Order: sequence, then structure tokens, then C-alpha cells
Amino acid sequence: MKKLLIVAALAAFSTQVFAHQTGIPYSTRGECESAYAEFSKFDRERLSGLGFTPGEAQRTFRELFRCQYDANSETWYIVLVGEF
Repeated sequence: MKKLLIVAALAAFSTQVFAHQTGIPYSTRGECESAYAEFSKFDRERLSGLGFTPGEAQRTFRELFRCQYDANSETWYIVLVGEF
């Protein structure tokens, strides 16, 4: 039920949800993971202000995004892997 509430809140704020920038190339996995952590912190703080616990917010984005290597461009990207 909590996950459903989170999804509903995210849908309501869909224009602001994607703080995880998915189109930025990173030369190393470390750079990508560092950027991912910063975006996650920003999202966690924003959703905590909407009444969610930090754990609920963090769990939501951990399941939605990850760093992935693109062999064609030889760079790393944050990609959306889940669904809202």
C-alpha cells in the first residue's frame, strides 16, 4: 500500500520527479555512481518534505535507476530500469 501511495505521489509530481539526469555521459563508473548518489539525496530530501520517510523515498529510486555502461559510446549513464 505504501508503494502505491509513493507511485501516486510521483505521478502527481511527474514533471519534477526526474531529478536523476539520464542523458549525461560519465567516463567512469565511479563518476556515474557519485552523480547517482547526489541525485538520490536530492530526491530523498524532496520526497521527505512531502511526508514520506527517507527510507521509503530512497527505496523507490533505488528500484528505478542504476548506472549502466554503454559499450558503443564507452561511457556510463544513469538509466531508468523500473516503472513508476
